Amino acid sequence: MKDGTAQGVAKVRHYESLHEPSKRLYHDPYAQHMYLGSFVQRWLGEGGTRWLYRVCGFEGILDMLSIRTRWIDDEIMKVANDGKEKQQLIILGAGYDTRGFRLNLQPAFECVWEVDQTEVQTKKIRNLRQIKDDVCIQERIDSCFVRYIGIDFNQESIDEKLQSSEGYSIHTPSVVTLEGVTQYLPKDSTAETLTALKKVVPAGSILLITYVDQNVLDDPIQCGSPNEVKKTVNSASMVGEPWISFWTPDEFSSYVKELGYNVMSDSIPYDYIEKYLTPLGRNREKKEMLAMEHFVVATIE
Repeated sequence: MKDGTAQGVAKVRHYESLHEPSKRLYHDPYAQHMYLGSFVQRWLGEGGTRWLYRVCGFEGILDMLSIRTRWIDDEIMKVANDGKEKQQLIILGAGYDTRGFRLNLQPAFECVWEVDQTEVQTKKIRNLRQIKDDVCIQERIDSCFVRYIGIDFNQESIDEKLQSSEGYSIHTPSVVTLEGVTQYLPKDSTAETLTALKKVVPAGSILLITYVDQNVLDDPIQCGSPNEVKKTVNSASMVGEPWISFWTPDEFSSYVKELGYNVMSDSIPYDYIEKYLTPLGRNREKKEMLAMEHFVVATIE
């Protein structure tokens, strides 16, 4: 089981949750239960944890990943608050995502489907159930509001796994997330995933997907501190989960268009400094954070 990246994201979500309520982008009370050694960040607090990331040369990734999480939260809740028709949320490569528990998705969403390696899901459910006195967790697992689909991405098809799952409907409008995944997959594999997905969700459904900019390789200064960009890419390789796919915005738009998806928006972390960070008094200059990833909203044609 490879879950080093998933644990890393959980660490950042825990870091964000250490901020004072008036200063944080979101609150994920479950993130600290998803990785070993979370007591260190609790002991250090928000300021000490940020200092540690700075010393290690990874400070810029904190804001990038926190903004990514908030952006997806907002896009999902935009649909939830629209209230036009019942939806289902499909989280592909869910890792230690806890949106099914921490977001107020009901009654707009009928169900949350988490799709990932069986081993990762087993570990996640075990960790969640060990959290005492959290009624939401027990209710949403026991009521099957949050459902888990184990998959071997190398051997099994997403469309077949979804269709064979009790309660899944190919007719229910869906919001699908593919967060922080495409850089780890060959482009052909991402195409296969999106092609399979299109078979089991209706037209008009929404895809929230991220990808890594080609400038990470060609012109890293466009994505933040070149040293930190390089260090981030190298660290992924060191944990056995290398980044292998990169796109320019035009390439990615054409790529998904050919697969039957229409890009509605394509943004980067820098676009959210004034929207998310500045109102909280967390003033950041571009040079202090990374913008390696793009955040895309696409509709299924």
